[in-house]
Amino acid sequence: MLTRFFRTKTLAILALLAAAIFGAPVWAQKYPDKPIRMIVPFPPGGGLDTVARAVANVLQKQLGVSIVVDNRGGASGIIGVTAGIRAPADGYTVLFTSSDTLTVLPLMKKLPFDAATDLKPIAKVADLYIVFAANPAVPVNSMQELMELARKKPGQLRFASPGTGSVSHMTFEGFKLRTGVDIQHVPFNGGGPAQIAVMGGQVELLSGGVNLYRAINAGQLRGLGISAGSRNALLPNVPTLVESGIPDYVYGSWFGFFVGAQTPDAIVATLSNALREVTQSAEFKQHVEAVGGTPSYLAGKEFSDYMANESKRWKVIVDGAKIKMDE
Repeated sequence: MLTRFFRTKTLAILALLAAAIFGAPVWAQKYPDKPIRMIVPFPPGGGLDTVARAVANVLQKQLGVSIVVDNRGGASGIIGVTAGIRAPADGYTVLFTSSDTLTVLPLMKKLPFDAATDLKPIAKVADLYIVFAANPAVPVNSMQELMELARKKPGQLRFASPGTGSVSHMTFEGFKLRTGVDIQHVPFNGGGPAQIAVMGGQVELLSGGVNLYRAINAGQLRGLGISAGSRNALLPNVPTLVESGIPDYVYGSWFGFFVGAQTPDAIVATLSNALREVTQSAEFKQHVEAVGGTPSYLAGKEFSDYMANESKRWKVIVDGAKIKMDE
């Protein structure tokens, strides 16, 4: 009997040890302990990609592991977002995307995912605003002069954007709705081709990111207005749209991080805290401000609430402009 008792106790202890060693939950292990893949749902070279690489450079120092940027462009960002959703929810694949894919696009197109249920927000790290510019040959020097010219020539002026449904496109559509001007949209496949077309005189006007500052400061484009709440240091002579007589017209694109919805909260908290440190670093600020962005940190419920509010604001413009990409 005594031998059987000790045998039973020994087996029980071994079972507990096995459970502790082999059955320990993943979240109890140290995170992270291997490289993290950062999916960017657009090709290399754009504003989102530039900020992504700036984040990766600082974040890997914070976490002590490599951050590998994985550009998954195509289908207006849908391919990359879908890849992020389908990845294992273990914190070793993160999605870095913008309001174009998760706030504006869902209002115009049926998507194979629902950001509210398929993704868990980590943090917003930056905001980028939109600049309206003109070919120097167009006889306008301000937004007021643009509105006057557009009213004299309804439907004759055209504006280029990086593509239908982009924040650049919809910001200009909102301007049209607020002012009642009739200016035609000419979509391009990216900001680069749109900029070239306007600089070359094929299209009169351009709606794009603050990274246009180089062409504006070089005299290749004329800056007319910016959709931010205050002037940008890279374009100090370009007034805001509010200054130009359009009250409360502040619209832009946010850049933020997400993981799959089933990712443990402890992992999300680790990433969120690290990203807070990233946004406060001088290195990150330098890279973001170099492309016209503004470091801006929001996490957790504050980020979710912000996204929901932005969706409502954009819906007013999408509905008013009657833009649908499924038709």
